Amino acid sequence: MKIQKIKLGFEIKTGKEVEIAPSHLIVTGLTQEAGKTTTLESLIKRSKKRAIVFRTKIGEKSFLEGTKIPPYFKDRSDWQFIQGLVEATIKEKLRSWDRSVIIRLSKQTGGNSLLDFKKKVDERLETPKLNNFERDILTNLQAYLEIVLPKLQSINFSSKLELVEGLNIIDLERFSRDPEVQSLVISSVVEEVLNEFKDVIIVIPESWKFLPQKRGNICKLAIEEFIRQGATNNNYVWIDSQDMSNVDKVPLKQISTWILGYQSEKNEVKHTLDQIPLPSKSKPKPEDIMSLGLGIFYLATRERTIKTYVQPFWLDDSRSKKVALGKLKVSELDAPEKLTPFKVAMKQPEKITEKPSIDFQETSKRFQKELTEMRHDFFDKFGEMQEQINKTYVEIYNIKNQPKQEFDEEVFLGKVLQKLPTSSPASVTPVSVDKESIIKDVLSRMPTQVGANVYEVAPLVKITKDFLEEAKNKIISHIEKLDDKQKRMLKWIEQNAKNTKRNEIFLNCFGKSATSGSAYTELAKKVLEMKQLEIIRVDTAQRIFPHLKERITDLIKQYKATDEEIENVYNHVLMEMIK
Repeated sequence: MKIQKIKLGFEIKTGKEVEIAPSHLIVTGLTQEAGKTTTLESLIKRSKKRAIVFRTKIGEKSFLEGTKIPPYFKDRSDWQFIQGLVEATIKEKLRSWDRSVIIRLSKQTGGNSLLDFKKKVDERLETPKLNNFERDILTNLQAYLEIVLPKLQSINFSSKLELVEGLNIIDLERFSRDPEVQSLVISSVVEEVLNEFKDVIIVIPESWKFLPQKRGNICKLAIEEFIRQGATNNNYVWIDSQDMSNVDKVPLKQISTWILGYQSEKNEVKHTLDQIPLPSKSKPKPEDIMSLGLGIFYLATRERTIKTYVQPFWLDDSRSKKVALGKLKVSELDAPEKLTPFKVAMKQPEKITEKPSIDFQETSKRFQKELTEMRHDFFDKFGEMQEQINKTYVEIYNIKNQPKQEFDEEVFLGKVLQKLPTSSPASVTPVSVDKESIIKDVLSRMPTQVGANVYEVAPLVKITKDFLEEAKNKIISHIEKLDDKQKRMLKWIEQNAKNTKRNEIFLNCFGKSATSGSAYTELAKKVLEMKQLEIIRVDTAQRIFPHLKERITDLIKQYKATDEEIENVYNHVLMEMIK
């Protein structure tokens, strides 16, 4: 049977049509700069397959043209599932003895209900002779489930995943601050599609969040299983990733089609070049990756590497080909500002065959508590906004009503002329003074009346400020992506304020056990990552120096940042590490 290929776009310079075979793929590139979302949406439309996308960010405007379906979640409490939940929350892998506690409790619930698992945890904590070690584990589990269960019970989940033709949108925007809840829904959908559907594409957004490197997430096992088995039934995962360094490499190893877009950070540029299967001399240069335009990507597969303009779904073949040939600029395209709004799938009425296992009394108390907190928070925020508005009105009123600065030219010129030299009787040569030219010169240098002119920020100043803001955001994003152990080490290095050795850092931050064995190896890798980000400095003798403030200075000083601005960014970064 002939495989139905999907049109990607047109090859740069030659204008040849470029197609790809249906497969697991990844699209990378800087958000809002590369065109990842348009690429995925266009490929979905041209694939003629059913697809599922998840809207996970506040105010997300992507994938609006499709059908909105209710979120699907399958309740379960097997130990692998519980382990993934906890790891996603604490953002680190569980130890073997933590896992054994979870396994024992999961067996008692039959693996079918998180609520039943929570009740077993509560019962176990009431045991008087419980040792401190197990009590700590169960307390963490209890605290986690007290956060997650009310949110899960507040969602009107569908008991069956029902897909329509074309694009199916699952909206998880209201849980943008609860990645563990989003992970539960995505994991359930992935498993259901793998077991019950054929010819379906699942788009995984924000892969750094749902497929994180070096820490657990409930989605990871489900997606890894899907990638290994899904293609048998023509089910594929398409990954949307801004970068590759923070994405788990296990699923990435199974992907055969890479669509690589614009990157600006040198480490990400290197990762991008590493994925292109060409000899070193034939590979693109780093500057080629850093200058890719909107919608222009390198298609990298085992057989070929092609620089391609990805044809947007709203653009015809003729103009797309002209862009690839360089005869038409992307900026000249009339991209539609608004698309057809998404439809909402009507859920069919279902017969209730069994009583849902919900503790209504406990849930009601939690809802009431959350509602009260939300009400207080709302009025506090409203009061702050009103206060700011009042201050703004007062400032505007003062500016409008300040007295005009009047300038008496006659008085000023009279004082200037009094200072001019005159010819004295003792002088042999008379002093010649052109009073008219002096008056004109003085008047030309005088400031105009207040309100006579309106001055605007010069374009070059605005551009410089934009680059300064971009540089600030870059260093802050680097710090935000550090894990808890890296932040702890960075805080110790900064407060130490002098060079030191790895062992001393590991000992002070994590105790003696971290100075040898696998713990030492893991921490050494984390130090290397920090060095690559240039937030610490390591000399040839492997001594480690604080370098955060110098890195901030290097990034923003070139854009005329003041010492005060540098200090503010430095303090902001320190506060980010304290969180």
